[in-house]
Amino acid sequence: MSKWKNTRFQTKLFSIFILLSIIPALLIGTTAYQKSSEMLHEQTTQDLSVILAQLNSSIERQISDFDRFSMLPYYLPDIFSFLNQPFVAPENWSTSEINAQKTMVRLMSAYPSINSSINGLMIYGMNGSINGYRLSGDLGINLAANVKEELWYKEVLAEQGGFVITGVEDVRQFTGAPFNSIIGARLLMDDNYEPLGVIAIFISPEFIPKFVRSLKLPNFQVTVLDRDRRLIYASDPKLAEQQQAIGMDQKKGSWETEVSEDNGKKTFSGVFLESNYLEWKIYMGVDRDVMLQGSRSIRNFTFIIVIAVGIAAAAVSWLLARGLSKPIYRLIRSMREVERGKFSVPVSFEREDEIGRLESSYGRMVQRLDELIYSIEEKERQKRHAELYALRARIQPHFLYNTLNSIRMLAILQQSSQIAKLIQSLNKLLHANMKLDTELVSLADEIRLLKEYAALMDLRYTNVFEMTWHIPERVKHAGVPPMLLQPLIENAIFHGAKGLERKLRIAVEARLEDAGCALEIVIRDDGSGLPDGVEQLLNQPSSDSDSDNIGLRNVQDRIRLRFGDEYGMALKRIDGQTVVKLKMPYRMLDKEADRNVESAGG
Repeated sequence: MSKWKNTRFQTKLFSIFILLSIIPALLIGTTAYQKSSEMLHEQTTQDLSVILAQLNSSIERQISDFDRFSMLPYYLPDIFSFLNQPFVAPENWSTSEINAQKTMVRLMSAYPSINSSINGLMIYGMNGSINGYRLSGDLGINLAANVKEELWYKEVLAEQGGFVITGVEDVRQFTGAPFNSIIGARLLMDDNYEPLGVIAIFISPEFIPKFVRSLKLPNFQVTVLDRDRRLIYASDPKLAEQQQAIGMDQKKGSWETEVSEDNGKKTFSGVFLESNYLEWKIYMGVDRDVMLQGSRSIRNFTFIIVIAVGIAAAAVSWLLARGLSKPIYRLIRSMREVERGKFSVPVSFEREDEIGRLESSYGRMVQRLDELIYSIEEKERQKRHAELYALRARIQPHFLYNTLNSIRMLAILQQSSQIAKLIQSLNKLLHANMKLDTELVSLADEIRLLKEYAALMDLRYTNVFEMTWHIPERVKHAGVPPMLLQPLIENAIFHGAKGLERKLRIAVEARLEDAGCALEIVIRDDGSGLPDGVEQLLNQPSSDSDSDNIGLRNVQDRIRLRFGDEYGMALKRIDGQTVVKLKMPYRMLDKEADRNVESAGG
């Protein structure tokens, strides 16, 4: 699985497209081959059953003819007359016996002319006489052959006049070499149902292959077994050996078996049928390779189609995979350029699909990233500028701090307590100004410094303003940047009191907003307001030349640089009042740190 994960995207797409193309073709082809094979096998089995029934009927009709032929002696009185006479040895024959013998031979010699499959005929008289005729070969009677001990003869006697048909037997009733024949025999009986003799017709088995050849089925194999499962006829002897164990207890059915040949094994399948008249079993089948030859043509054609589809699918898959992976690789190369700091990424508008939208989104993202980096760099530059400005600004307060301490000591020595107190307030402000690099101070400390600053301003502007404070206890330990509010109070006094004939009222309040997540500080005054354009000035980028407005903008920049652009300062004129709102995240300071800051300010 890990190897697949590490495989190239183009290779994955190519492999998936190939599989999606070839697998359905293989499944369809395999299913078509199997279905056609099953249908062809079923159709062949049905055809074989019909042909086998026809072959069985032909054989039964032929044997039925021999059955009727065995009844002819009943229509030939001379034969019955001969069998009713006492047996006379040949050496004692008189003229009447010789004439009777000639009549018997003439009658028996007529049998082969009735049917060409008859090889010979024997009549065994119960009076001990034996008469026979053979179509070819030695015509002499083999008196040494004891026919009464043969099974077929005993069966004929047991049938009491019924027709008996055997399988292929070795006929030894004539002098000379034995020959193979099917024997059809019957017990001849007189009018009183007394046995007179046995007629045996010797039938050549060649009539069966004649019937088989007449079917004109060159690739079909036929086997005929007698009721004792002995072989009567087989077009394939090796196959017949296997069939002798098939369907022993069945009247009909299908079969399948393998036969070992010189060039390997062959599988044969077919049907079999047992004759109700003869009790013979006939097997008919065909080589499965021959039977499924048409189906294999479908299989081979399917393989050709699959190969062609595979080649076409490979070409199409390669084109599709390349078309999908090319823009992805282009994005990867672009990402590497971005990693090296090059943000000039060409955006492709050639496609409007998902890949095209991905490229467009990526291009916009890189452009936005470039803008953000530029913005961060600009803010860092502004921050460094503010730090340098603060550093320059701290040099003079430090000098003034030391000088004012000396003046304060001199005022104490001269017992001028009011001047000493005011100088002490100014020292606290200067000391706090020198600690601008402190991260955060508590709001309580910041308000305390504002009160010191207000006392100084009240000395300068006697009875010009008054201040009210609304600082809840729960926000007094909130962290704020040091010396953040002093420029706002200074601007309120300086600009608000201009042209005012009454006392200026300034209110400072603090509260929690945004479900307690943000601290908001509001400074209100009912003075004449700030100059025009100050509100817009807060939202413009700062520059080195804006030194006159550095106080207000410094407050805005300090909040945003420390807490982010979502925080800052808002300035509005509402109902004759100038309202300044500062918003920053609410962060609680440790009380111990708060005391340390307070002691440092003292």
